[in-house]
Amino acid sequence: MSTKHSKKEHLEAAASHHEQAARYHHGASRHFEAGKDYAHAAHQAMIAHGHTLHAIDQAHVAGAHSANTPPVTPASPGSGADSANAAKHHALAAELHEQAAQHMRHAVKLFDQDRSAAAHDAQLALALALRALSHGNEAAKLFVKLAPAEAS
Repeated sequence: MSTKHSKKEHLEAAASHHEQAARYHHGASRHFEAGKDYAHAAHQAMIAHGHTLHAIDQAHVAGAHSANTPPVTPASPGSGADSANAAKHHALAAELHEQAAQHMRHAVKLFDQDRSAAAHDAQLALALALRALSHGNEAAKLFVKLAPAEAS
């Protein structure tokens, strides 16, 4: 017997993945702020990235995407490739994931009463997720620049 998940369950799963991504981005940010243990920070960032992709996939499966989804805009590169900038990107990504999770949770609450409002909240969450993904990518780029320095 196959189990078909409802749109509401996909929205709940997306919210959960956003919460997980936020937690891991916070962890990566703390490691970069401390300026040490970049390998652990990168591991946490990688897990956060995976949760981001799962959250976006769940939102798409729930039908939360549309042609009006804003494009991913690259995060500002900052003043240089250092751990402080990587920490800032992870902190911003975590904040955006937390906001996305709140919108997804709100969409779940509205789902049975007002599908249009639920879709609107899910769309906002998706836009926030794409911005978070962009910040995660910028942090990853900074890590690549930092990693050789730590290995020396």
